[in-house]
Amino acid sequence: MRLWSSNEKNAGPPSNSAVVHDVDHVQILRLLVADTYRWKRDWATWRIRFLHDDDERGTSFQEVSAFVRDKAAPLCRRSCEPIDIVLYLRDEEDLKQVFGVYGAVMRGIGCISTIQSQASYGEAARVAAMLADLSRALPSTPDAVADAPVDEIGELPDMSWQVSGHGLYRVATCQVNGHQIRVRLGYVGNSEMWLVDVDHRPDCIHFRARADALSKMGVKMALKAFESITSDQRR
Repeated sequence: MRLWSSNEKNAGPPSNSAVVHDVDHVQILRLLVADTYRWKRDWATWRIRFLHDDDERGTSFQEVSAFVRDKAAPLCRRSCEPIDIVLYLRDEEDLKQVFGVYGAVMRGIGCISTIQSQASYGEAARVAAMLADLSRALPSTPDAVADAPVDEIGELPDMSWQVSGHGLYRVATCQVNGHQIRVRLGYVGNSEMWLVDVDHRPDCIHFRARADALSKMGVKMALKAFESITSDQRR
């Protein structure tokens, strides 16, 4: 859904020049821009991301996405567009309107996790690219997916996770494009990491944050790594 104010003329979707990040870039960008990796609408000045938690009843990714579309977006009187759990806005007045209604929600549906301006995101992306270049120059353990582009396998469908166990022992599984994805806690060296297995192949990629491993971006990166590993084995 795209909403335009009545006084906007010839308003068409502008071209999207979103940066395509590689793995190093994404991992560093995570430190600079909480929870989100790409600015998907160049026309938007602001972006609001609502919190979802598949382990808390009523706040799954699908339910929060429906909330953003059906409840948050209609509060805006100017240009806005809901994309999954993120609401893109053009006008600061709409930002204030949405925050005025949901800014005090600390838990459950309507809880805001991140508010960003396009300017702050652009600066964070610039710094992340610079730091990613520096990180490649540092000595490190070879990684099969260190140079794998993130966004080459297209958009993924909404994911429905099945979770077993409790606390740090939770294991989440789902089916994506014919592949079984499993997210679990494990160790890389002496560090605790959330490992993403694909089709029973362990640790195709790993993340410090569970939310990253369960995100569409995390699953994309795991599938890309799996594709690279199996392709090498077929040669």
